[in-house]
Amino acid sequence: MKKNKITKNSGLGSGLSSLLGSEFEKKSILSENVIEEYKMVPIEFIQPGPWQPRKIFDKKELESLSKSIKNQGVIQPIILKTRDDKRKHFHLIAGERRWRACQLAKIHEIPSIIRDDIDKERIAEFSLVENIQRSELNPIEEAEGYQSLIEKHNYTQEEISKAVGKSRPYIANILRLQALSDLAKEFLIQEKLTVGQIRPLIGHNYTDNLLELIYKNNLSSRQVETLVKKQNKKLPLSKNNNLDILELEKEVLEITGIKVKINFDNIKEKGNIKLECNSLSEFNYVLKKIKS
Repeated sequence: MKKNKITKNSGLGSGLSSLLGSEFEKKSILSENVIEEYKMVPIEFIQPGPWQPRKIFDKKELESLSKSIKNQGVIQPIILKTRDDKRKHFHLIAGERRWRACQLAKIHEIPSIIRDDIDKERIAEFSLVENIQRSELNPIEEAEGYQSLIEKHNYTQEEISKAVGKSRPYIANILRLQALSDLAKEFLIQEKLTVGQIRPLIGHNYTDNLLELIYKNNLSSRQVETLVKKQNKKLPLSKNNNLDILELEKEVLEITGIKVKINFDNIKEKGNIKLECNSLSEFNYVLKKIKS
C-alpha cells in the first residue's frame, strides 16, 4: 500500500509549485522578500539523493550554465532535504544541474530552500517531475524514473500519467524503451537516433545491425518499420507468429502498455490472447477496460 501518496492532479505546465506548494514561487530569489525565504548552503554539504533519476550530464551544457552562473548568479534556488545520517548536510531534491555547474564555476555556496516537511515517499516523484519539466532527462533515464515509481512506490501507469502531465500511451511507450538492446539505448542516449526512429525496433530481436544504417541514412519511423519488416521476412516464422499478428501485438502494447501474446491457427481458425500483467494494478486495469 502506498503511503502518503500525493493527489496527482497537476501537470508539468503548472510548474513545481503545483507539487511543492504555492510557497515555492514565493521563495524564488527573484522575489522581493527573500532574506528569510532561502539560505546559502556550502556546496560540499550537499549530495545528490539516491532517488535522482538523472545519471548523465552533458559537459558542454554544464560549462555553458557555469559561465551563466558566474555572470548572473543562480537565478533559482535548489531544493534540499536535511540528511538523517549527517548533521547540517543535505540531499538534493531538485537542482542537481545547477549544483554541478556551481562547482565548475568554483562557487562555494548556493541559494537553497530546505524542505524537511516533504515526506520521503514523495521525493522520488518531485525529483522526477522537476527533471522532466526542465527536459533534463534522456529517454532512457525517463523510462527508468517511471519504472522506479512503479517498483518502489507502487504507482500505476495511470497515476504516473497524471503526476507528470503526460498521456498514458506516452508513459507506456517510454517504459517500453527499457526492452531495447544496450547498443540501441546507447544510440538513443547519444542522440544519434530519436525515440520515433528507434521505437519500431522494440520487440524485435537481432536488429542491432540496423542501427548504423538508420543513423547514417537518417531514416524516418515509417522507413525503419519497413526495414524491420523486410528483415523479419528473412527470418523463419512459425504459423502463429506471422507479421500481421506481430503488428497487432505491437498495436495493443502501444495502446494499453501491457505486453500481449496472440496465438492463432489459420487452419483451425482458432486461437487465444495472453495478456502479461506485471502487477495487480495492471491486472485491475485490464479488468476495468473489459468491463467498461
